[in-house]
Amino acid sequence: MNREATEREPTEYAELINKLEAAQESDVVEQALAAAQQHLNMDASYLTTIDSRHQTIHAMVGEADTVARYQGTVFPLEQTYCMRMLNGEIPNAVPDTREEPALRELPVTNEIHAYIGVPVKLADGSVHGTFCCVSHEPRGELGAEEVRFMQILAAIVATRVDRVRGDLARLTERFSGRQPSA
Repeated sequence: MNREATEREPTEYAELINKLEAAQESDVVEQALAAAQQHLNMDASYLTTIDSRHQTIHAMVGEADTVARYQGTVFPLEQTYCMRMLNGEIPNAVPDTREEPALRELPVTNEIHAYIGVPVKLADGSVHGTFCCVSHEPRGELGAEEVRFMQILAAIVATRVDRVRGDLARLTERFSGRQPSA
C-alpha cells in the first residue's frame, strides 16, 4: 500500500469539504457536484428534484456532452435509477449497472454503467430529490465510503435548500403583511 497516497486522501477530502462549506450560497450546489464528480472519478454528477411522477435534473457537472444531453431533463419516475434507490430496490452504489437485475432493462443502462446516489433530505424529513454521480464505465471501487461522502455532500446541499426556503418564507410573510398602495 502506498503510504503517501493513504495520508494524502484524508487531506484532499477535508479540503473538498472546507471549500464547499466556505462557498457562497449560489455556488454550493456547483461546488458539491464538482467535489463528488472529481473525488469519485465519475463522468458526471447531478442534483434532482422528484415529485410523484417525475424526476428533473436541475444541476449537473461533468463531461460536456453528458451535461448537454441531460441538464434540465425531466424523466418519468419509473425510468430512473434514483426511484429504485429511494425505494430500496437497488443499493446507493452500483459499481456495474449491467449486473444489477433491477436496472438491466432500463434504456439508460446501455449508456450508464456505474451509479451512486443518495437522497437529499430536508430538515422536516421530506426528500427534496437526489444527489448522484454516473459513469460510462463500471467503477468497481464504489462502496460504503463513497456513499458516506455523497451523504455528507447531500446534507450540505439540503441545509442550503432549507435556508433558501426559510428566507423565502420570511420574505413572503414580511410582504404579505403590507397593504397594497392605491
